[in-house]
Amino acid sequence: MNPVFEAFELAAQYRRLAEILAEQHDDPKLIADTLDSISGPLDERLENLAKMVRNVETAARGVEQTIAALEARHAGLLRAAERGRRLALDLMQTAGRDKVTTALFSLAVRKNPPLVVIDQEEALPPQFLVRHEPPPPTPDKKAIAASLKAGMAVPGAHAEQRVRLDIH
Repeated sequence: MNPVFEAFELAAQYRRLAEILAEQHDDPKLIADTLDSISGPLDERLENLAKMVRNVETAARGVEQTIAALEARHAGLLRAAERGRRLALDLMQTAGRDKVTTALFSLAVRKNPPLVVIDQEEALPPQFLVRHEPPPPTPDKKAIAASLKAGMAVPGAHAEQRVRLDIH
């Protein structure tokens, strides 16, 4: 078989595996079958899996950067729209106009509902204050970890040693 064709076929097989993992398929049989369809020595398969992982991680970082850029753009567009509204309102108020009709738009100055402004919160009578439930306590994992490491038992908690895969 042509080595170039084999490389394309192998790349397609790993791309399919990446798609299966990205689609959150947790079916071990589907993943195992896909891995079994990829031939080659174990070290070669592991190297290709590491390449696939790096590519997926790079794509994920790209998506994060795109999301951040789009969020910044969204916020900028909303600020620009608000500045435009304020400018139009100021122009209409300066001109003494409550209504303007153009070929495309009708603009009108309207009063908002009255806004409650709190001048001095401490002076408010108790019936105008809302008492909120405090948040429930949360476990102090650092203190628990220190106690477990010191050999002290902590009821309701235990330490687990897990492993991860580093790719350098």
